[in-house]
Amino acid sequence: MERTKKQILRSLLAGPKTFWRLIRDQDSHLAHFTAVLDETVREGLVCSSDNRLGLTEKGRKTAREWKLQPLQPLGCPTCGGKGLVLEGRFSEVERRFRELARRRPPAVPEFDQGCVDPTSTVARVALMYLRGDLEGRDLFVLGDDDLTSVAAALTGMAGRITVLEADERLVAFIADLAERQGWSNLVEVRQYDVRHPLPAELHGRFDTFVVDPVETLPGIGLFLSRCVQVLKGAGSAGYLGLTHLEASRQKWFTIQRLILNMNLVITDIIRDFHEYELERDEFLKRDYPLLRYAPGHLPPPDLNWYTSSFIRLEAVAQPRVIPDYELPQGPDLYFDAEAYATLPMVRPVRCPAPRA
Repeated sequence: MERTKKQILRSLLAGPKTFWRLIRDQDSHLAHFTAVLDETVREGLVCSSDNRLGLTEKGRKTAREWKLQPLQPLGCPTCGGKGLVLEGRFSEVERRFRELARRRPPAVPEFDQGCVDPTSTVARVALMYLRGDLEGRDLFVLGDDDLTSVAAALTGMAGRITVLEADERLVAFIADLAERQGWSNLVEVRQYDVRHPLPAELHGRFDTFVVDPVETLPGIGLFLSRCVQVLKGAGSAGYLGLTHLEASRQKWFTIQRLILNMNLVITDIIRDFHEYELERDEFLKRDYPLLRYAPGHLPPPDLNWYTSSFIRLEAVAQPRVIPDYELPQGPDLYFDAEAYATLPMVRPVRCPAPRA
């Protein structure tokens, strides 16, 4: 709890912040963050005024006692912390991608959808290029509401691109786009429910996978198991997105252990690589747990506050598939108690107590 409290205080030492900006300045999951923030308000350290949060005199005194300094913005203003810039061919890819992506079907919560911004999607493909996982490589995409397959096709570098997607609207959109762009021999898209066995003809066929999985432990285990089944062997690579906002450190620990058990190692983790373009005014009208436990009246988000890390994996031996286990039914595959900003509440949820 103290770590998160210090992150809140040092952020507000630099000046009042909106609730949404404050989320970006800390690294705990939302259930923990909102509980700690509520505690700072009850202790008289933080107060709200004009839709912004700021420190009280007691809060400033506590910050001085903890020897905290105002948080300085040290992120790279050029790359936005991604570690790369979209220049040359990738600048043109981003321009064309923005044009094509404007017509995609809107995200729906039933499939835990939420699209990253176009720069994040193209930057994914650029990172794959930098790591040698794109040129002439056969690419497997499991779930593609972000249209990573489209960005990859626009580079003209990939080998075959196969997309498995549950949402029939996206399947039709990508298939139609591939036909109109002349990619019919490059991009294949199929409707697929991840709870069903992977088609046998896809086993061991791909060099690289990309997935932005659900973040329940059963869900991410299932998504990763399907992905490692398609890899050719040692040296193959995988990319996934993972938040800290709806995945606690305990969850990250379990996921990393699962990755190692699959004969994969983590080679890169780039924090806040993805920015999600979530609803703004409409977001406040949904009954998300985050809104229940946020202090006071909230203004609409003033920035893309929901982010995730981008993680690169590499197989050090033949990828090992974890045997299937009993899967939860219905929404429990997609959402758990840490899903504070993706699943509107349909029943009372108790705010978890803060944990260190």
